[in-house]
Amino acid sequence: MVEVNFSNELIKEFIYSMYRKEVLLNLKGVVLTEEDRKTLHDKRDFVNGLSETELADIRSWILNKLKLLESQQK
Repeated sequence: MVEVNFSNELIKEFIYSMYRKEVLLNLKGVVLTEEDRKTLHDKRDFVNGLSETELADIRSWILNKLKLLESQQK
């Protein structure tokens, strides 16, 4: 497998982008309401609060899934 470097910031950005997508897909109107903004802020705070250990666990999970996918393709 090609050596891939998933930095903490990249992992956080990916998780937050998934939350952002979820909020945008569930919009009731055309613009973000104050409740939508609060939800996004809460999600951002959650992601920013992930510990080094949690990020390392997520990184390990991602790499294991990629290795599994790679082995299935062979």
